[in-house]
Amino acid sequence: MDNFPIIYQKWRQRLYNVAFLIACFTLILEIIISYLMIKYLPEMIAAPLPEYIVLYIIIPSTSYFLLVILGRAMDISKKISEKAKNYISVFVITFQIFIIAYVHNVFMFTGILFIIPIILTLIYSDKVLTNIITVVSIGLMFIATVINTSIAYPDDFFHDIKVFISFILIVGSSVMTNLLADIEKDKNSIIKDSIFKQLQLEELIKCDPLTGLYNISSFYSSLDKAIRKNKAPLCIAVVDIDNFKIVNDTWGHEKANEVLIYIAAQLQYCCGIRGHVFRYGGEEFAIVFTNTSPSEAKAMLETAKKNIYNHDFAANPKLQITFSCGIAAYPSPNYNAHEFFQLADRIMYQAKFSGKNKILIGTPSSVAIDN
Repeated sequence: MDNFPIIYQKWRQRLYNVAFLIACFTLILEIIISYLMIKYLPEMIAAPLPEYIVLYIIIPSTSYFLLVILGRAMDISKKISEKAKNYISVFVITFQIFIIAYVHNVFMFTGILFIIPIILTLIYSDKVLTNIITVVSIGLMFIATVINTSIAYPDDFFHDIKVFISFILIVGSSVMTNLLADIEKDKNSIIKDSIFKQLQLEELIKCDPLTGLYNISSFYSSLDKAIRKNKAPLCIAVVDIDNFKIVNDTWGHEKANEVLIYIAAQLQYCCGIRGHVFRYGGEEFAIVFTNTSPSEAKAMLETAKKNIYNHDFAANPKLQITFSCGIAAYPSPNYNAHEFFQLADRIMYQAKFSGKNKILIGTPSSVAIDN
């Protein structure tokens, strides 16, 4: 939706280019027709030559170009809405065709030209605009081909047939344009639904169904993006629940799942907007911290660890849940996302091997420098 104004602006510019070409082409055509009539059919020119040139060349051609100039001026105006600008671009061509039909009403095809602006309304997929242009076109066609010629040809039966055919074609083109607009609307609706469902499916693929956290594939994608954007200070934490097999065997899978859900929620809550929590797999979680130092990340995780330890799980209130965690700051540009994770993962295992229920900060040269 946000791109529509830009797209419509481009189409308006194209329509004004078409209107300019119509003005140029009609001017050349009028000069050629006038020359041929003056040379070969002078008896058909009722008015004096200077008056004829003014009425059939100068005034119409000036009007064509003035319409283009006015349309472009209104198109760059900030006081006119985008919708009004769309309408004006079609009206410019509509009135150009009216002038052609009015000045050259002796030609049968001029009334049929009004189907052109009706079809052009498809560009904006606006049925209201289509209907307005249809009504205006019928009115202008009536002025150009009925009122203007009935005086000169009061008993011309073929003229009446021409008007009737023009009317039928204008109405028919309007009905067809509205039908095409409905078809386009239905197609767009189907496409939007398809895209939405595809996005939902992609989101489900990226997410862990139990905890609602993003999964391992999303973790590496997010970490790689953070590395490329150089969101320093950047660090990651790897969290692994201590003795989770005992929890699973003692409480059962259903209660163990409740533990995982609660831990995921606590990690998200305590890490806030600076820490993006992922379920890496099983009882292991990974957290990407952007614009956060390792000590700040540790403080957040200490709060989460405390809340989880003190939580009263109804299934077995005597069993406290703890976790071991390793935190690593991004060491150097030589590290990719996988190597960065492996560093934090090794630090996490150091926390486990040194007694569990710990959060350690480490570097490549020193596995643990803070505990």
